[in-house]
Amino acid sequence: MKKAYLFGLMLSILLFSCNSTQDKEANTEALNEQLTSSTNIKEASKSFAQGGATNSEEYFSGLLSSVVEIDVKLREIVRLDETDAAVNKINAVLDTTLSKIEQGRKAIKLYQNEDWPKRAEFHEITEEWFTAVEGLINNHYRQLAEPMSRDMNTWTAEEMQAYEAYLDAFDLYLDIDNRWIDFQDVYAEANEFILEGTINEEAMLEEELISNE
Repeated sequence: MKKAYLFGLMLSILLFSCNSTQDKEANTEALNEQLTSSTNIKEASKSFAQGGATNSEEYFSGLLSSVVEIDVKLREIVRLDETDAAVNKINAVLDTTLSKIEQGRKAIKLYQNEDWPKRAEFHEITEEWFTAVEGLINNHYRQLAEPMSRDMNTWTAEEMQAYEAYLDAFDLYLDIDNRWIDFQDVYAEANEFILEGTINEEAMLEEELISNE
């Protein structure tokens, strides 16, 4: 409908390990489910934030769930832009996304003393990812929220300049996003488990939009 955002946000995220152990405690069950729906993702993220991860695989599932929840919100921002949604709706999603970032930060801190291979590195790159998304929101989306509620043909020269600045920032974000995606394999190999499957974030977005109606 208007501007083409360059969202290549984890279109095909590796999903779950295939050698999960049995007899998990109740609060870790969600971290051993296949992450195939919004419900699975939300429950895994909740368990992760409560300190439910007890091994490297559960940590991966929880971390992935936290990132995917934020990623889906970024997709929602794009959808609101495409439909010229009201400014208050756009800002509400931005607020929710920032809240989820803060929740994610608090969650990974719960595991900062764990010695699982490559956990510290995964923690660090996830912090970078959180900061990059936070920067897009605070430095660009907030300023663009009102223009995004209108057809692009109505944009002023100043608003177009702000959009161009956003595109430059987004390119930098993509570099961090791609490194986060690539590190999944590094972490899985270091912890001797196999990743398989993909998460359909577009389907998750549709679930989210329906539930919000």
